[in-house]
Amino acid sequence: MRKNEADIREETLDAELEALAGAGDWERVIQALDRFDANNERRHKEHRADMDISIVDCRPNDGEYCEFVNLLRLSTPDNWLDAIYSREPEDLYQLVEEYPVSEALRELTSAQRQVLFMNIVHRMPAKEIAAVLNCSVRNVTKHRQKALERIRYLVTGEL
Repeated sequence: MRKNEADIREETLDAELEALAGAGDWERVIQALDRFDANNERRHKEHRADMDISIVDCRPNDGEYCEFVNLLRLSTPDNWLDAIYSREPEDLYQLVEEYPVSEALRELTSAQRQVLFMNIVHRMPAKEIAAVLNCSVRNVTKHRQKALERIRYLVTGEL
């Protein structure tokens, strides 16, 4: 079974909690759980606020039909998160747990978001990204470098 972003976040949290509990640092265990819950609620709230629910009110036109198979996918836990979260580069911020970083991602240029999305989410190397975007590998690495510098500046204030 393929892991989705939520599974990876849960595993990361579990590992962090296990380490903290093993050290007997119960205050930081509670802080980690609170931070995880707050970030999860923020992601869901932002997603719900931007959601277009007009599909619920529409009826099929002549010759169209409702694809129940796609609706049924939402009822299985394996596919649910993959179906509700956008996989577009402009929505990359929704996939990031930490608030300052997710906000910084919104400040990037479209090209920078696209390069980071392909590199981080799809794990594509610069050479493949360059082929998809029909540009040079150097151009891809410059976009990635500038994006990371911009994120670092927006999050920490340091160049």
